[in-house]
Amino acid sequence: MRNLYQQVIPSLSAGGAILDAGCGSGRDALNFKKMGFDVEAFDASKAMSEAASQLVGQTVHCCTFMEYTTQRQFDAIWACASLLHVPYKKLPATFNHLKQFLSQEGKFIVSFKYGDSERQQGERHFTDMNEERFDQTIRDAGGLTIEKIWLTSDNRPQNVTMWFNAILVKSEEATIQCHRMMPKI
Repeated sequence: MRNLYQQVIPSLSAGGAILDAGCGSGRDALNFKKMGFDVEAFDASKAMSEAASQLVGQTVHCCTFMEYTTQRQFDAIWACASLLHVPYKKLPATFNHLKQFLSQEGKFIVSFKYGDSERQQGERHFTDMNEERFDQTIRDAGGLTIEKIWLTSDNRPQNVTMWFNAILVKSEEATIQCHRMMPKI
């Protein structure tokens, strides 16, 4: 994960606030905490949020992306391989909801499996992402600007999955541009 961390950590202030959205086991929240960041985390799975609470040594909230709420503002939202469980049609609303917790110029880091499909595997939903789908999702959400997109390969042995990664920035300019692009009714 060091390569992904290095894409965003240097741009954050020391001790800044990071929200680990859909934190799973808490691996990244723990690493950010060890780096000196002020970390808050949540996951929709009760078992995962309890395991993450133990690992990180602090309360990890159990809620969905759309249920999460706080009065805090974060310098970064980390959504590594978590938003891929949101159906494609619900992603703009999810981005729109989460961006309210970003400070102005805050970074929103996401990763999806690379592709252009959706599938159900057991009880888990997967939404793949490519450049075209992502651009449309972010335009539909508004208020975010794509700063960087890159692909990485999975580091697990015998796994050929390609990952779509992106850094978004919250900005008033993006909101204004998005509103200008909206058709008049």
